[in-house]
Amino acid sequence: MKERKKFRQTMICLLAAGAMLFTGTAMAQAGADKTKSAATAKVSKEVKSKTREAATKKRATVIKEAVTALAQTKKAIEALDKKDKQKALDALAVVSGKLDIVIAREPDMANAPIDVRVETYDLISSVDTIKKAVKTAKDLLDDGEVQQAREILMGLTSEIDLVVTSLPLASYSQGIKAVAKLVDEGKYQEAKASLYDLLSTLVITKNVIPLPILRAEEMLKKAETLAAQKNRTKEQNKELASLLADTRTQLEMAEALGYGNKNEYKTFYKQLKEIEKKTEGGKFGKGYTEKLKNSLKKFKEKIFGILHKEHI
Repeated sequence: MKERKKFRQTMICLLAAGAMLFTGTAMAQAGADKTKSAATAKVSKEVKSKTREAATKKRATVIKEAVTALAQTKKAIEALDKKDKQKALDALAVVSGKLDIVIAREPDMANAPIDVRVETYDLISSVDTIKKAVKTAKDLLDDGEVQQAREILMGLTSEIDLVVTSLPLASYSQGIKAVAKLVDEGKYQEAKASLYDLLSTLVITKNVIPLPILRAEEMLKKAETLAAQKNRTKEQNKELASLLADTRTQLEMAEALGYGNKNEYKTFYKQLKEIEKKTEGGKFGKGYTEKLKNSLKKFKEKIFGILHKEHI
């Protein structure tokens, strides 16, 4: 029993050491670079580029009027603290006006994005370690050790999260108008409490991009170039085989971490095996990786479309 408990504690420590959360800080990035495997290092530059690209697209959806509306809401609270009725009303008028513009321009929009941040959870671990961790977590849950299982499960993440904070247009707009009435009546405390309630209704939406899938895509791109090359050298053949093997490892890691279901991975492995057969012995040709690349693209889009929403 003691050995089993010790193993669980060791597993938690391993995952805690292997899972790293960084949001662009130099210190975290330096630590991650030191522990990255040679396989992931091959596509590190491309993965960073894809991350920036995805974040830029999301940031482009931020609505300036909604950002201003939020800032003016906070100014209204500051004015109410000072019991400055006119400044509070002026700020609320700006909020109401900005939201009316957004609603008029985008009548079907429910939530207006005001902020986008990128969170990266990079798990440096082997597939076997991940599988053992999953089994340990299951055993802990079976034993009713929910919190210990939680510690392990929290480390079983390898993804980029694009976290979008949005303002709920309809309810926020109506709420601001109700607050303006309270301010006009001199009910400052009630008005301030209502504004804090409105701020608590901001919606957080999370878009997930699994890092192993992103890396597998980039490895396939490199493999595609080599696969189409005639008269490859022994070193090039070795590099191609290594890229395909690394692609398989990344897919196995994504599967072990629970991104998607087993049937989807059966298709991926089958398509990868086809590429390996077509390129073995120095054989070459174009389009060998297209099937798997398209499958991964659709899969990533499906995963990315899974939105986790919550209120602040």
